[in-house]
Amino acid sequence: MSPQGAASKAWHGLHPMLRAGLTSGTIMAGGDLLCQTIQLQYQPAVAGTAENEKVEKPKKREERSAPASTSGAHWMSAAVREKLRLADYDLVRTARFFGVGMTLHGPFFNKTLGILEKVVGPATTVQAAAKKVALGHFFLFPSYTALFYGWLSVFEGKGLEGGVQKFTDTWWDIFVAGSAFWPAANMVNFMYCPPMYRVLYLNVAGLYWNAFLSYQNVRATAMEAIIKQE
Repeated sequence: MSPQGAASKAWHGLHPMLRAGLTSGTIMAGGDLLCQTIQLQYQPAVAGTAENEKVEKPKKREERSAPASTSGAHWMSAAVREKLRLADYDLVRTARFFGVGMTLHGPFFNKTLGILEKVVGPATTVQAAAKKVALGHFFLFPSYTALFYGWLSVFEGKGLEGGVQKFTDTWWDIFVAGSAFWPAANMVNFMYCPPMYRVLYLNVAGLYWNAFLSYQNVRATAMEAIIKQE
């Protein structure tokens, strides 16, 4: 068996809940990185960062004796990191999003989409798919969003109270944006995706949505900081 075949067999051998969690965690982490990338495009580079200092700092005597190829490679590596602003990414924040996807998003939708399938049945008609979309949007979407903020707030060490405050500050913007995006996306999901691939579809469709949630979370955190200062 080829390595690709063995990897595929191992992946499909995982428990569906674990598989959904790993997929969701990866996509949610990607959404947060996308959000941070967009944010960095609109923020001026910070002068005197650790990476800048690493590039510009005079070499010690023992470093001067290093081969030119080694010092050149080190300088180029530091320059690339500075150019891409990798040091400015909050990877702890990204890890939190992975944790939320792993422990909440994947298991939540793996379970609830199965319940929808049992309650409504296969979406063999537009009417059946529309019924699933309506139930999902008015029940699953709000409940997941509330859980998302509570979950993420716990990961941030702020407790459920912080999650309630963030949800209160941002729920309307999220609901309006979600109403413009998710009904159409879910219509495609329910009508054309086999049940076993629906969580995967949600994750792919939700890459930009997760970036939006990440932005809303940052905005709510900034609002909290302003309120505390006042």
